[in-house]
Amino acid sequence: MSWDIFLQQIADYQGIFDADERRVFCWRFAEPNLAELDAKIAADLHISEVTLQRRMGRIYATFAHSCPALNTEKKGKFKRLRDWLKREYVRYQQHGEQLRNPETDSRAILCQDRYIEPGILSTCYQEILKPGCLLRIKAPWKMGKTELMSRVLNYAADQGYRAVSLNLRDATATDFQDLNRFLQWFCTSVTLSLNQESLSDNPVAEHWQKSIGNSKNKCKTYFEKHLLPGDSSLVLGLDEVDRIFPYPEVAGEFLGMLRTRHEDAKTRPIWGKLHQVLVYTEDYRELDINQSPFNTGLPIALPELSREQVQELAQDYGLDWQIDQVNRLMAMVGGQPYLVQEAMKKIGQKLVTLEEVLATAATPRGIYRDYLLMYGQKLHQSPELVAAFNQVVGVNYPVRLNLEVADVLENLGLVRWEGDGVSPRYELFRRYFESRIESGG
Repeated sequence: MSWDIFLQQIADYQGIFDADERRVFCWRFAEPNLAELDAKIAADLHISEVTLQRRMGRIYATFAHSCPALNTEKKGKFKRLRDWLKREYVRYQQHGEQLRNPETDSRAILCQDRYIEPGILSTCYQEILKPGCLLRIKAPWKMGKTELMSRVLNYAADQGYRAVSLNLRDATATDFQDLNRFLQWFCTSVTLSLNQESLSDNPVAEHWQKSIGNSKNKCKTYFEKHLLPGDSSLVLGLDEVDRIFPYPEVAGEFLGMLRTRHEDAKTRPIWGKLHQVLVYTEDYRELDINQSPFNTGLPIALPELSREQVQELAQDYGLDWQIDQVNRLMAMVGGQPYLVQEAMKKIGQKLVTLEEVLATAATPRGIYRDYLLMYGQKLHQSPELVAAFNQVVGVNYPVRLNLEVADVLENLGLVRWEGDGVSPRYELFRRYFESRIESGG
């Protein structure tokens, strides 16, 4: 593990999620900066020395439990924390021990309402620095996809890259009306995120008017002329890519273009400066496999919580649970991070008991009501999915379905494979939908 990735991971474990504090921490303790004066660091970060010292003060307070030396004299805290970090790095390299801080580890586990495995973070951090990389984060709803993308973009920004996060849900139906409109929205959104609107009153419109070729060519040349030149690479995160799927004429061309730009990086250095992160739930099946971005690059899957992690999470919420309570909750919702945490949050706040959660989980009175309604709305967009899932929840054994339909249900997180058939992913789904799916309730 490199020193830079070590800093990112220990920031995770110590709970340094504030973007400004994290940036200061990773920059101040970066290898080339360990011998620099505060004045130089503040100048590099474009902040005052007073602001730097204030943020470092909060960082020292965060590490005080793990590094007791910080609780001694006020002077020399930077050196004491620097030396402690170096010792931790050596220990990790020699013994492979996990970085743990019992006092703040709950923040790392929760990770802003989601759990992300350290190994996944390390893989993503290493991959995102590769020229022309394409990271594909695919998982069902509420598994932490957006949070992982944010962590990766923050890491890239800490390394000096320009990072842009776009959610395709921010595009309107008008933007999806045709490819030309969508690509102008796309280029404009990236430009605004980079604060490059000062290039002219409307740089995208100006480029579109002056350039020749079709809209895809104009988008390509806009990136080459306005967005990619410079010393730093551009990391582009696209969230909820599924949002484009209902517009096949736009989706096919745009998704194919993302694949092409990824492949261009192999032969054209300027496209090596574009690093892509795609976040989605389903694959787009209407695209030729040779044009799809969903079968190239590095796929990242987000696993469910293990039994041990669920028990740790219970402790972090102050719940004195034995394995029996863990087993009872997981029998209903598995290790789905959102469902597990939602229960523990409510129980920890003494709003409900575990018994009440389990008794009402699959009813409109339960704590999962909105989550289940969201799935119901998605299912009823397709009579074929409704019919298929109705078969699955109506029996107590795996059901063999049309392969494509089964894959869609699995992508959504509704079923799991058992042999050559599928069963409801969670007992929660079986109980909720078996009495509602036929009537559309």
